[in-house]
Amino acid sequence: MKRFIIISLLIIACTHKLYSQFSNIDNARVKVYQAATDKEKLNNLIAITKHRNSLPADSLYHYAQLIKQLAIKLKDKKSMAFAEYCLILGDLVKGKTDSIIYKIDKNEVFENIKKTDTFVYYKLQFLKANALNRLNKRTEALDLQFKILNEAENEGNVNSQLFALNFIGATYLNVENKGNEAKQTWLSALKIIEKKNNPQNKEIEAYILSNLALYYVNNFYDNPSPQLEDTSFHYFNTTIRLCKEIEAMSVMASVLSYRANLYAYKKMFVNAEADFKEVVSIRKKIGDPLYVSEDYIALAQFYFSIKEYSKCIEEVNEGLKVCKQGHILATELSLLGIEAEVYKANKVYDKYSTTLEKIIMLSDSNNRMNSADKIADIQTKYDVQKKETLIAKQKLVLLQRNLLLYGAGVLAIVLAILFGYRFKKYQQKQRIIAEQKKKQNEIAIKDIEEKERKRIAAELHDNLGVQANAILHNSTLLNNSTTEDKNILADLQDTAKEMLLNLRETLWAMKTSDVSATDLWLRIINFMKQMGRHYTSVNFRVEGEVPKDFVISSSKALNIVLVLQESVNNAVKHAHANTISAASMKNDDGWVISIKDDGKGFDMNTVKGKTDSYGLQNMQERAIAGRFKYNIDSAPGKGTKTIISITG
Repeated sequence: MKRFIIISLLIIACTHKLYSQFSNIDNARVKVYQAATDKEKLNNLIAITKHRNSLPADSLYHYAQLIKQLAIKLKDKKSMAFAEYCLILGDLVKGKTDSIIYKIDKNEVFENIKKTDTFVYYKLQFLKANALNRLNKRTEALDLQFKILNEAENEGNVNSQLFALNFIGATYLNVENKGNEAKQTWLSALKIIEKKNNPQNKEIEAYILSNLALYYVNNFYDNPSPQLEDTSFHYFNTTIRLCKEIEAMSVMASVLSYRANLYAYKKMFVNAEADFKEVVSIRKKIGDPLYVSEDYIALAQFYFSIKEYSKCIEEVNEGLKVCKQGHILATELSLLGIEAEVYKANKVYDKYSTTLEKIIMLSDSNNRMNSADKIADIQTKYDVQKKETLIAKQKLVLLQRNLLLYGAGVLAIVLAILFGYRFKKYQQKQRIIAEQKKKQNEIAIKDIEEKERKRIAAELHDNLGVQANAILHNSTLLNNSTTEDKNILADLQDTAKEMLLNLRETLWAMKTSDVSATDLWLRIINFMKQMGRHYTSVNFRVEGEVPKDFVISSSKALNIVLVLQESVNNAVKHAHANTISAASMKNDDGWVISIKDDGKGFDMNTVKGKTDSYGLQNMQERAIAGRFKYNIDSAPGKGTKTIISITG
């Protein structure tokens, strides 16, 4: 066993030397190889995993497995807990979010972990919070983060306190209109770091600085100003210097990517190119092919935007090599799409056609593969259920035979009574088995539907979202063109914004099978606030409260949101209203939402029967599809009131 571990470590050291080339990690690897005892090897392996920011997920998994083997051999429970934490962290990095919380709560190794190892305890809590955020459960994530913060403050655990503040800020940033709270949370954490002046806090300082850099640069894109530009560059440069010092290379790559995009926006193309290339170089050293291929996409898109088509094709080809080596189909399709656009822009239509054929073939192959995988999963579940049913029947037959043997000497009447009793029990068991099988089938179907919904949401986000953002980004770069071009670009930008708005609402509804009344009402509140920012001459009001524990399906929620948004848009565009109010009210049947305006109104009889007036027919069709009641009441000079009645 000892010889096997040494050989494995030697192979890893040789393999990762090609990619990592980070001094701290390389030194730790050398120490592992030179260690004289298993305890020394274990400690140095743990030291490597603490640089997880610069390790690909596969390497983190491998090191965690080696730590687990040595921990079992040495009966070291503390190291065993750390190894299990690293394995679950690897799941999160790979996107296996659904099982994170279950694995933490059900793992016996973590029993009483708060008493035995506070470091791992806090890391596990942060993993839970991260998983909740990725599952779009913002409220639960925030509750857990504040709980962790209170515990860390009471125990005087400054490092965990700082990590909690960083996570709270990140959660705020993902909630609409909470950007300022995110910034203040991170700034308060930086004050603590400055006051304590402890080198152990430099890792979390890098995370916080990178988040602030992202916050300021996003604000700059929304409202460009010299002050926001200077602040963004300040945080970029400060974060990069710190990351170089502590070798937080993944964070450094992300911040370099942010800075490259800002350079491109400022038309500082030489600086942007240098940053994009350094990002690719760092990702190669880390060795995660998925991130490397995505960075090649960013670099190729940059060259395409500045019409450096030959360089664009070079980066596309390099990215395709990585995709083929790592079998990364989604990124390969994106790179081929860029290649096609280059040939189209240069009017090389034969190569353009060839590339489109590659895209179609690859897409078909990908779809067939996914379909085959789904069919295999369903078949496996069916086979397992079939075998379990067969085993249950075999056990029952054995039980019946034993009963017959034991009762051979009993009187005939007793045997008859016993047989009748056993037969009745058998029927009951069969009914229970049938009910359980029915429930299992329902759960399996729901699980398949949920996965399909998430896949569609991911494809919408990865394809339409990227395309819309690319339209916005490239049209912004070209905004200094002629007046005629600006008119075209304005239309292009409006179209992209509408695409993003519709995509955002659809993704929100598709991310989960059920939506709470509170979540839906917050969506309406945010929409009314957004309308108020765009139409300052109109007074937008929101009032009332939502029913607690009221849950509806995501499809119904999406139709409700779209009908309400259409009603408000109609009031703004056609009614010339001074005040538009949204009201929520509970009743015995469920929930009532109304949109009311004091505009000019219209004659219901006049518009009845028309198919294109105010989108009324579309709203009625959405109400039918969403299975809720929709009524509209209006008269000339008396405004308009839209009422939606919802049952659970």
